[in-house]
Amino acid sequence: MDLKDILYEKSERVATVTYNRPEKMNAWTTRMFDELRSALDDADADANVGAIIITGAGRAYCAGADMGGLSRAAQGTERIGGLGRPAPGTENLNPNYRGRFSWMLAVKKPIIAAINGPAVGMGFANALYTDIRIASDNARMGLIFVRRGLAIEFGSSWMLPRIVGIANAIDLAVTGRLVDAQEALRMGLVSRVVAPGELMPAARALATEIANQCSPLGVAHAKRHVYNHLFTDLATALKDEDESVGVMAESADFKEGIAAFLEKRAPRFPGR
Repeated sequence: MDLKDILYEKSERVATVTYNRPEKMNAWTTRMFDELRSALDDADADANVGAIIITGAGRAYCAGADMGGLSRAAQGTERIGGLGRPAPGTENLNPNYRGRFSWMLAVKKPIIAAINGPAVGMGFANALYTDIRIASDNARMGLIFVRRGLAIEFGSSWMLPRIVGIANAIDLAVTGRLVDAQEALRMGLVSRVVAPGELMPAARALATEIANQCSPLGVAHAKRHVYNHLFTDLATALKDEDESVGVMAESADFKEGIAAFLEKRAPRFPGR
């Protein structure tokens, strides 16, 4: 796909997606949905990619929906809604992974959000579907929908309580307020806060560590189980994990992982 609203690069087993409308604070467009999907599909299928970073160009991660579309919707000349409908190309996925952003949970590679500035509305919802979130200390984030005459979207009402708990989720949902990076850290929205100049090096160091030190097969199994088991019970989790142990124990990744440990060297997992 010819990319216009994002940048996409791959280097040293890490793929990086950058929302690239800095003059609009990376406000979301319909095209960005398609370009993000194309990039993440490519990264997921590439055996030479072990982890993915998403960030924003300029001073924002993503400032929400493009105001042009919202203005037209408010004037009645454009319709919004239907955002819970299945995303194109998700027909073969678990129904829980067919939403505009929820398909990101089915990506086998771990996705790290490097939140470099405001992550608001749709931009905030998008970040909820990444696996690990790191923020610069000048980042701000929140749902804001109720302050624009809307409510809550993109499955945020399901994701957010599972990340920050019900009390914090209700706070963010009904006030529409933005929290700074330190409050986001206290809530558990992000796992780390760093200085702006340290954000991408920190995200890249984490992505590189996963990509080069961890079994690709093991990472894929682990991520799948964590999300799948949000929809099921302990008995199913125990059964699924036991089956994974059987598969992994027969894999070349397991043999290499043990050999690397005994030989005190970095692993060279064939699963990559």
